[in-house]
Amino acid sequence: MNSFCPALGPTLVHHPGEEYIYVLQGPVEIHTEFYEPVVLETGESIYIDSTMGHAYVLPKGQDEALLLGICSSADDDLMDSLLALHTDEATAKGRAPRRLSAKR
Repeated sequence: MNSFCPALGPTLVHHPGEEYIYVLQGPVEIHTEFYEPVVLETGESIYIDSTMGHAYVLPKGQDEALLLGICSSADDDLMDSLLALHTDEATAKGRAPRRLSAKR
């Protein structure tokens, strides 16, 4: 999940393509650059343009959520862009980046 500053809100990320988010175990708040936050419960989903800033945030009082995120893009470097986002976030927090795997 993304970092969150109560005064400023979540850190929004941008990357090429489109994104489908399905909540396997929730709830989770989806924050976007142009719309009000949406709270999704288990079994709910949302489809967004990933070039719009977006973040997944745990609602207050929640410790974890499990999401399925599917990204698509005509950009051949999508996976590298996504991995760089997660590596940069982990480095900024002083921890090792999470390992992500995907078939190309």
